[in-house]
Amino acid sequence: MRKITIGLVAVAVLAAGCNLEEDPVAVQSASPGKSAGKSGAEGKAEKFPIKLTAKRATAKRSVLSDGGALSCVKVTVTNQTKKQLEVNPLYFSITDTKKTKHDTSTALGDYEGQIATTELAPGEKATGLVCAKGRFRPKIVAMTNPLFDEAARAEVAS
Repeated sequence: MRKITIGLVAVAVLAAGCNLEEDPVAVQSASPGKSAGKSGAEGKAEKFPIKLTAKRATAKRSVLSDGGALSCVKVTVTNQTKKQLEVNPLYFSITDTKKTKHDTSTALGDYEGQIATTELAPGEKATGLVCAKGRFRPKIVAMTNPLFDEAARAEVAS
């Protein structure tokens, strides 16, 4: 009985810390001034704390590359907050047209020009590549914060 009680308390504590009904971050449109997300009326200009733009790109292989297929996106992150913003290539993921999410950390070191690990002051921006292993068509790029909560999402322009 004691084990069951401890187990139930542990589940309750873990469930209390999870916000399962949190709304997803709105997707920033590839078209300037529009939002493709569900959080506002479609077509209205929306101000995002972290502006994220993305465009399909081809990466130059590094000497560490294993020669496998890479799908890449050139991203620009603009800090529109009043605080420092951490940017790291590990904070990105790419979702393809089939809604499969691809981890970009597996391709680190396989290409040149990756987005830098840096801190952006308010108003600053950083540009670089994020790539994932495999051949697919990128549709959405997502960026997390240091706690791995989603901070920004953007459609990938062709």
